[in-house]
Amino acid sequence: MSRIEEIVNIANHIPPFPKVAMQVMKMLDDPAVQAKDLAEVIQYDSAITANILKTCNAAYFGLPRKVSALDDALVLMGQDALKDILIASSSARFYKGGAGEGYQLEQGELWKHSVAVAIMSKLISCHFEGIAPGTAFTAGLLHDIGKRFLSSFVASDFKKIMDRTYIDGLSFMAAEHEILGMDHAELGSLILQKWDFGEDMIQAVKMHHDPQALDKDPLIALVAMANTLVISLGIGVGADGLSGAMQGQGLKRFGITALDLDRYMSMLFMEMERAEDLMGLSN
Repeated sequence: MSRIEEIVNIANHIPPFPKVAMQVMKMLDDPAVQAKDLAEVIQYDSAITANILKTCNAAYFGLPRKVSALDDALVLMGQDALKDILIASSSARFYKGGAGEGYQLEQGELWKHSVAVAIMSKLISCHFEGIAPGTAFTAGLLHDIGKRFLSSFVASDFKKIMDRTYIDGLSFMAAEHEILGMDHAELGSLILQKWDFGEDMIQAVKMHHDPQALDKDPLIALVAMANTLVISLGIGVGADGLSGAMQGQGLKRFGITALDLDRYMSMLFMEMERAEDLMGLSN
């Protein structure tokens, strides 16, 4: 079996994304859906139910009383928060342990980077026409899912990839593609396809390092920009470093001023601090 066949084979055997989470996210697109309808579906996934109750009772929400009923929790949290928690609690298991070791990321750093990009995507989503904050959060959280499963292959050929990067001047991602036959963004898009995410989400993951990303569909541009902003802050920067460096000029195009940027950077750190326990960022 060739190296690329091995990689594709991994994508074909990745565990499915939790069906309850996918079903509830589709239900949330229906404005007529009620908390009791959602609770009827969610209750069949004990892990998600427990996580929602734990989250709702966390200090993050500052509720004056303990909530023990799922439908009460859903009403108090609201649909936007529910969607974020569903996608985060369903994704976190894929980032456990040394998920980014092949990219020289310390334990937990790939998850921390992904959460930061999710939060930044949500913060700047108001500058991108037609992108709902929840959609931005999901795309940001999953943009590097390919790294989780390509990490061991990168580790095996790390020296070859770095030689092509430092000696021959290729970007890390171009070297990754050349040596392995596939890069982490392509693998990530295959995984989202398998998980039955929408085409806009698949393309945003696939093209988040594309040098022309800001000229493409809004969700692609948004995730590429959020990823670059988070990397510029040094959050979860591994061996691939600033391989996707771009695009300060893009901020102005989307109406993001220097003042906006300062505000979003501050909000990102505040949100990450508030979400530290909820997202397991301290593990």
